[in-house]
Amino acid sequence: MPTHLVWFRRDLRLQDNLALAAACRDASARVLALYISIPAQWQAHDMAPRQAAFISAQLNALQTALAEKGIPLLFH
Repeated sequence: MPTHLVWFRRDLRLQDNLALAAACRDASARVLALYISIPAQWQAHDMAPRQAAFISAQLNALQTALAEKGIPLLFH
């Protein structure tokens, strides 16, 4: 069984996500979603705590929405 990996970086949307749509086209494939958190990069861009909290909330919502589709979201 093929496996497709969708790497979420800045765009955390399910709607209009071309990479996710392409990965899901193959009904026989396993789809995995990945988000890699890089705190050093956030610090280099002076990310405010409020913005980090917003991203965290969006990731939780994304994880829930993906789980409803049977797609696990892996965090690193």
